[in-house]
Amino acid sequence: MATGNIRGGRRNYAKVTSPTTGSATTSAGTTSIAYSFTPSTLGPAATSYKLIASTTAGVEKSSTTVTTTSGNYTVVGGGSTDITVAGVNYNGQGPLATIASALAIPLIYTLQSTYNTNGTYTVATGVSKIAAYVIGAGGAGGAGGLGVNGNAAGGGGGGGGSGAIVGFKDFTVTPGQTVTITVGAAANAVNGSSGTGGTGGLSKITYGGTDIATANGGEGGVGGVSGSGNTQGTGGAGGAGGTGSSNVSGAITINGITGGSGGSQPSTNGGNGAIQSSNSNITGETPITAIVPSNTNYGSGGGGGAGQVPNQGWNVRNAGNGAGGGGNGGAGNTGNNPAGNGNAATGTGAGGGGGGGEGSQRWGHGAGAGSVAGQVILYTA
Repeated sequence: MATGNIRGGRRNYAKVTSPTTGSATTSAGTTSIAYSFTPSTLGPAATSYKLIASTTAGVEKSSTTVTTTSGNYTVVGGGSTDITVAGVNYNGQGPLATIASALAIPLIYTLQSTYNTNGTYTVATGVSKIAAYVIGAGGAGGAGGLGVNGNAAGGGGGGGGSGAIVGFKDFTVTPGQTVTITVGAAANAVNGSSGTGGTGGLSKITYGGTDIATANGGEGGVGGVSGSGNTQGTGGAGGAGGTGSSNVSGAITINGITGGSGGSQPSTNGGNGAIQSSNSNITGETPITAIVPSNTNYGSGGGGGAGQVPNQGWNVRNAGNGAGGGGNGGAGNTGNNPAGNGNAATGTGAGGGGGGGEGSQRWGHGAGAGSVAGQVILYTA
């Protein structure tokens, strides 16, 4: 088989001479390089060029074939990277020329899975690092308090707090090892008078027997206080937001938001929940866009309203609104209808709304609503 072309009766085995000058640059946080080089004018011309990205120790990470002497090339594999180029012709590849040394190339993360229940991930071949968002479950809303016939109303239940959000990246893992994912369970609705809502379950990621990121669930709203004699029942406090922690360098922790407090007579409406947001982002080789504040689907529940006391001219106290997917509080007893139940949360890790308080005409108190389970979003590189 011929290894070169024939010119004037002689076989020409000459390969392309390496480029004479060149450069490759990249911007922070991007895997694309801008390359440019000048082909040699000595010897046969190249029909194409091979760009190679290698470790500084010379181990090839990726390569591409181009036909232009300038352009952009997306490098696969992060870390300190050298870029070399060689001309190619009918006799094969010529010698390499280095056009950039020790470029800082970030890793490219891809979504491995979104976990809504417990699970495991076995580190795949070629994966060296993981990143994740870990979200705790929300707390349930508290139930409304009981009224006293003709005299006093029960206070509204407090809204449930939202779970914490913890984000990290660039945690080194070994192929074949197991990452254990725990997803916090939602807290159920509570219907007993003045009952306090349950705390949401914690979410966490465990590797090598160590919890590397933990997001605790939000606490349940406190049940509204029942009336006593001529003393009006006060609203229950909103549940505290969950706290988070991580031993991974550069991790962010966004603690949960406290739920709205329940309403009291004669003048306090149920408190509103709040959106869980932060301007933080995960640091490291390159940022992963934070799920907050761009996604506002995280927050706490609103508190329930207090019941009505008609003979004193006190109307139902308004229920608070949930935020960021948190449940709304329930209205208090109107004197003609039972108190409203809190609305269930809808957002991931959000708290449920508190139940309305019973009025003095004793038509019933409202139940605190349940929360939403946590979540773990895992990325690999």
